[in-house]
Amino acid sequence: MMQRLSTFIIQMLDLLSGGAFAAALLINAANVAGRYLFHSPIFWAEEVTTLLIIWSVCLMSYRLTLRGENLSAEILKPLLSRSAQRWVAFGLAATGTALCGYFAYNAYLVVELVARFSQVTNVAEIPKQYVNGSILAAFVLACLGGMARSLSLLVSDKRLNTSDPVEVQDALAGSK
Repeated sequence: MMQRLSTFIIQMLDLLSGGAFAAALLINAANVAGRYLFHSPIFWAEEVTTLLIIWSVCLMSYRLTLRGENLSAEILKPLLSRSAQRWVAFGLAATGTALCGYFAYNAYLVVELVARFSQVTNVAEIPKQYVNGSILAAFVLACLGGMARSLSLLVSDKRLNTSDPVEVQDALAGSK
């Protein structure tokens, strides 16, 4: 059940992220055509394109955290047993989840503040709570992905190959 829900969430976030990125590309192409063919650029295009690309990246934080695709140094990994590797991976996921929760809370405070003051962007006049909301969304999604990953590492009975990182094992398990 949890696996199906997680897969559904990933597919929806992929769709939203891809849509935001595609919209950014279309707006940019229209702006280039307007600027160089008709000498009339779309005045808000650069700002909106930047925001859409930021949102498309932030929406992927759930997938990256769930799959453990974040950057990590694995200097001690060859020295650890499989069981110790799993506990280290669990500790990192749980710590990352706690940090993401903390950052999500602070991002919420910022979003609430800019909403209270009715701040908008300079050119497109987009309410800044939608702009800063991308950071809030990224940390909330990363927190949820971290929780799911922590639970998965805690209850999983899959054995880890000592030569492969946890992420490779997860990918191999998903492809079979």
